[in-house]
Amino acid sequence: MLLELRIKNFVIIDSLNISFTKGLNILSGETGAGKSILIDALSGVLGEKLSTDMIRTGFDKAALEAVFDISSLGPVQSILQDSGIDIEDDQLILRREIFANGKGRCFANSVQITVAKLKEIADSLVDIHGQNEHQTIINIARHRELLDSFGNLQNDVAKVKDVYDRLYNIRNKLNSFEIDEREKARRIEFNSFAIKEIESASLKPGEEEELKNESNLLANAEKIFKEVNEASQWLSGEGGAIQSLKKAEISLSKIADIDPNVSSLLDKIREALYSLEDSSSEIKSYKRNIDFSPERINEVESRLNLIQGLKKKYGNTIEEILQYAEKAKSEIEAINSSDEEIESLKVAEKKTVKEAKELALALSEKRKAAAARLEELVMNELKDLGMAGAVFKISIKREVSPDGDIENENNRYVLYPHGMDRVEFMLSANEGEDLRQLRKVASGGEMSRIMLAIKNVIQAADIVDTLIFDEVDAGISGKTAEIVGRKLKNLSKNRQVLLITHLPQIAAMSDTHFLVQKGKADGRVTTVVKQLPPKDKIREVARMLAGEEITELSIKHAEEMIEKALHY
Repeated sequence: MLLELRIKNFVIIDSLNISFTKGLNILSGETGAGKSILIDALSGVLGEKLSTDMIRTGFDKAALEAVFDISSLGPVQSILQDSGIDIEDDQLILRREIFANGKGRCFANSVQITVAKLKEIADSLVDIHGQNEHQTIINIARHRELLDSFGNLQNDVAKVKDVYDRLYNIRNKLNSFEIDEREKARRIEFNSFAIKEIESASLKPGEEEELKNESNLLANAEKIFKEVNEASQWLSGEGGAIQSLKKAEISLSKIADIDPNVSSLLDKIREALYSLEDSSSEIKSYKRNIDFSPERINEVESRLNLIQGLKKKYGNTIEEILQYAEKAKSEIEAINSSDEEIESLKVAEKKTVKEAKELALALSEKRKAAAARLEELVMNELKDLGMAGAVFKISIKREVSPDGDIENENNRYVLYPHGMDRVEFMLSANEGEDLRQLRKVASGGEMSRIMLAIKNVIQAADIVDTLIFDEVDAGISGKTAEIVGRKLKNLSKNRQVLLITHLPQIAAMSDTHFLVQKGKADGRVTTVVKQLPPKDKIREVARMLAGEEITELSIKHAEEMIEKALHY
């Protein structure tokens, strides 16, 4: 549900925050007050195209922000989690910024995202119906989803997708075996050579680092011997540290029984003496083990050169080289057993195609039955909504291809993850006209009413929480306007509905009413939005009834309309 819309420096809006509520949210106001700008702003924060001329004159940046409660929107939460976007308190904040230099940025809960990701998230949040491009109904790919939701066919679609995925995996494995005998022999020979070369080297993880350290020691053996020998002399040679400490020990031991304080000093000197004697012993042992052998130098360098040569062929480290050998063994094993596995995969492919055919054909028949029911219900809704001459049909077609997986009635049809049907909603807006695509035949107001009809029919299966209608009242009045209002009110019992309207019959139905007006800030025209208390709502509905000159009769009429709406 949309909780708040924040707009800054957008078209004629300086700074605006609107808090929306559950149920039916109505926006009204005089023509040119900025109602459509609010829809443009919301569309922009949902990922629709924005241009630099939408930035308020005198500013170099516009910012749009929408806050949503997504506690009941599992699909949105899944998208956010998969995208590494944290969710706090079941809220989602979408932010869109556009700059005068043509650049822009998008954010979801402070994480920068692409416009494509923004649209992906928005598709499960809001449907906008009217002239705006952000509409489910003009997206042909969504027509099948709407039909499947109405027919409760999601489980059937999931079964088809499962078998489609299994068939795809089987064919991927078959393709991996499609190499000729000469290529097989070449791969076996190459891999066998690599395995032999790697195994004969008897590599050990960490060996290269050890050899490099040893090579460095061997290269500096003379210097090391010289310095170690000198250190040994300083410790244990004539006049060295050990002899000096021993003399000090003898001197102090002669007076230790005279002054007890000397005893502690004597203990420290003896401790230091023992430590230096140990160190001297270790240095002598280290000196004896210093290797001056040219042969060992050659052995180490030869080993390092061997490892370097293998790294150029098989990997950047000894671990990668050893992994290469394991992969080569696996490939040889796979090639040798490929004939048997190919036959097994072909049997599995045939069986899976048969299963896919049964499931896809069954799903197709269910779609046809659901389409007939949906057509009838939508047509009844359209009559109520002032489109009695319109004809609504659902086209279900299959793509014929010589390479299609599904053979039926002497044709081969393409299999998709969702089945074999291409679903599209068609409309004849007036009696006698041919059926055509919705986007080519319906006006903004008609499009909104068609979507209102469909949403009223399938609202229980709809995952989107917020519906926005613009121009749903275009070209209607009187009794039809009242019916449209009732249907919107009914729809808003289970969904948040936002609506721009000029009709008092519809405005009277609102749970929350916003008045959009032009105001002034710092000497400039700006759009102001005010949430109306009950008394002001009555006056606004009266204005919509009578015009600017509000009379007692129009106020009384408005009160009656609002009171009547409470009982729908």
